[in-house]
Amino acid sequence: MTAPPGTTTAPAPGGWSLPEGLPLTLFAALALVATASGRMLSPALFGSGTGLDVAIMAVQAVGNVTSQAVAVGGVAFAVLAVRAALGRQGLGIAYRMVVVPAVVATSVLAIFAMGRVLEPSRANALAVASLVSVAAGVPIALGAPKSRALGLVLGLTAISGAVDFAGLSVAASAIERGSAAVYRVGTVLMTIGFLVEFLLVAVAIAFVTGGDRRRSAVLGVVSAVLALGLAYVVHRASGVSASTAEIVVARAAGALLRAPPPFVPSAARLMLEVGGLVGAVAALFAVRRTPLAPLVALCLTARGSPDVPIPALLLVVAGIAVPAYATTARRG
Repeated sequence: MTAPPGTTTAPAPGGWSLPEGLPLTLFAALALVATASGRMLSPALFGSGTGLDVAIMAVQAVGNVTSQAVAVGGVAFAVLAVRAALGRQGLGIAYRMVVVPAVVATSVLAIFAMGRVLEPSRANALAVASLVSVAAGVPIALGAPKSRALGLVLGLTAISGAVDFAGLSVAASAIERGSAAVYRVGTVLMTIGFLVEFLLVAVAIAFVTGGDRRRSAVLGVVSAVLALGLAYVVHRASGVSASTAEIVVARAAGALLRAPPPFVPSAARLMLEVGGLVGAVAALFAVRRTPLAPLVALCLTARGSPDVPIPALLLVVAGIAVPAYATTARRG
């Protein structure tokens, strides 16, 4: 069946493809693998014990391949999505002047950071650009009934990312100045960010499950069980008889928790992190029912880390995807 002359059709966002033929759902899955290997497994394996050379090399290889695929694919997607979004008549000049430079800046910094550590000034620029990109997509997503829940997810992601980034910046400044009072301000900000992220995960899970209370309860129970299991392993790893596996798991769990710690128990922080990961994985399996679910997975994977290259790029993709899809879907 062919489309009428003068019209352009587009698949649902969950079926979008990058120039390399990489579906957005697979892109989100690769982002999860890259984040898990780079943020959790690699730091956990190094120094955890002897005889892990093969595992370390395997995790490094997986992390390198998936990170490069996400970086290249994300930049390609962002460029094409910007071009599509700019063709939309409803976008104002302010959006064009703000989002295009933000997307370009994030893409350039993400590629520049491959294989190297960004300087603090560039990491700060990366955080600001990625947060601007995701925030700019909020009003557009909220304007359509089908993407309104996604708009809430994008908005909460932008708010929590901004608060967390502020808390990290204040804490880093306090350490340089040796000020305990300023460090407490950073901790307060991280506590606010924790609360916003908790709300973000709850809204995201409700969106992914279509508001089904039974499915939401199942994901909640799975998250709670995994978090309690992690807490138990962390406790076991502190003993003198801890096994190598327990030490690796405990270090991986610790890598999820960024400093400064908020004024909440460690178990609650683990619950939030596990809930975010469970929600992101669940979103990948909800594409047929909820086409925008991969964008939710990107937000959950990237939340709280706008100053890190891969998460920042994920925020850009999530922020620019809705206006780009609206353009191609409505153009006539």
